[in-house]
Amino acid sequence: MKTNKLNKLVTVGMSVALSLFSFTSCDNLDLGPEDYYGSESYWKNEAHVSGYVDGIHKHLRDAVWQHTMVFGELRGGTFKDGLSSDGMTISNGTIRLQNLDVNNPGVSKFGDIYGRITNCNLFIARVTDATYISEAKKNFYLGQVYGLRAFYYFDLYRVYGGVPLRLTVDVIDGVLDPNQLYMERATPKEVMDQIKADLDKSLEYFGDVNNFDPYSQGKKAYWNKAATECLMGEVYLWTSKVTTGNDVANVSDLAVAKRHLQSVVNNYNLSLQSSFANVFEARNNKANDEIIFAVRYREGEATNSNNVFTYSLGTGQTTRDSYKADGTIWGDPMEIVGSGSQQYEYSLDLYNSFDDEDTRRDATFMASYRYDANNEFKVYGTHVQKNIGYVNSTGTRIYCGDYVLYRLSWVYLTLAEIANMEDDNASVANYINLVRERAYATNWNQSTFGYSAGDFTQNELAILAEKDKEFIQEGQRWWDLRRMTLTKGGKHLVFCKEGSLNGQTPILNESTQGFKVLWPIDQALLNNDPALKQTPGY
Repeated sequence: MKTNKLNKLVTVGMSVALSLFSFTSCDNLDLGPEDYYGSESYWKNEAHVSGYVDGIHKHLRDAVWQHTMVFGELRGGTFKDGLSSDGMTISNGTIRLQNLDVNNPGVSKFGDIYGRITNCNLFIARVTDATYISEAKKNFYLGQVYGLRAFYYFDLYRVYGGVPLRLTVDVIDGVLDPNQLYMERATPKEVMDQIKADLDKSLEYFGDVNNFDPYSQGKKAYWNKAATECLMGEVYLWTSKVTTGNDVANVSDLAVAKRHLQSVVNNYNLSLQSSFANVFEARNNKANDEIIFAVRYREGEATNSNNVFTYSLGTGQTTRDSYKADGTIWGDPMEIVGSGSQQYEYSLDLYNSFDDEDTRRDATFMASYRYDANNEFKVYGTHVQKNIGYVNSTGTRIYCGDYVLYRLSWVYLTLAEIANMEDDNASVANYINLVRERAYATNWNQSTFGYSAGDFTQNELAILAEKDKEFIQEGQRWWDLRRMTLTKGGKHLVFCKEGSLNGQTPILNESTQGFKVLWPIDQALLNNDPALKQTPGY
């Protein structure tokens, strides 16, 4: 991997990009005019291009918590509310409890995604016709950037529906009239058509290069052709099942999703790790054979935010007042010293959904215990130890586990969902059991733990339950609830009690909260940009 570049990352190339965002008087989409040094003194050689690609990926790393946790996880109904077992107030209540409105939008300024899109637009404009770099390298880099632009617009589409569709760099090519920075929201269909067009361009530019790292030592930390095919699978599965505004679900899109995901399985030399815990082993097993695309963290570089799912030595409510499973005082079993907190905690319903024999439970959680009012020794808290890096030679916990955006088990379970739509029960069971067998490891017994396919509803809920256990902290559940349905073509699970962990109350009440599947635009943005209209329902 280009460690130094990704560590510094405000390379010459990204310095140009960052300079674009300084103009904010009416710039509500993180766009800004260029002062021309970007075009006159930059984009002159291959180093400029590769440096800019590094910077684009650094910007992705800056946004990965928002993509994974804020957009994909917090609204999925898996978190406790109130105080964590460690005594801290659990964060982001507005988002977790679905209390979004114009004054509490969850995120502002479209999550600052347009600045990242502008970087992609500038790269495409400057590099497409460049002659100072080989066609092979240029095409590979363009494949990456078109894929990332589609990735960002897909986030915007799923969060807001129709959004401004900015595809050029006119706004940073000397255009200083603030009125020309305004742009109304495109329709959802227009946005989705562009996403699909960008994905096609990405595949076209990648061509037959299936190598993850032909021009770097990125080790799957840079966008690649397999990531584009995964995103195509995700996009086309979504549009086969979900209607967004004027973008009506089209079941024929299933075939496109299936084709690309089967290509990922067959053409990239991928295989599941033998141990679930090994997927996230940060010292020696990054970019393992299960990983397709991950955002890289590294000691001495940037670290992830997974410390906020652990516990604090400062509060002492876990370290002093709770016990490990063997009955001894908790202390500091994760060796976090002073680096942890518990600003987020997954619910006991999620923890209790695991079989004791499922190795994913203890690879994901370390449970704390207390004696209840009846003097029974019970699980009290859930502390995440998945993907928290390692303790270095100085005794410091380094949170350097990668944020994995695509891996093979996700492909298998997505193919299971497609098979369920196709009434292919044999494939549903096969894909689920591929994941389960690894999860149960030496405890695996097909007759005891294997899945036997049932009707559509049983299969859909089984896939959701499997994903609940497999992808904790990986930003899947909110999108699963929005996409998956109780019956074929029926109500989405976000509106069904069966989609909740306790099976009692839907995440959203369809009659009164149906519009909340999308997010509101913040009022400040609306006030500053007369071309924008609020998300319907707000």
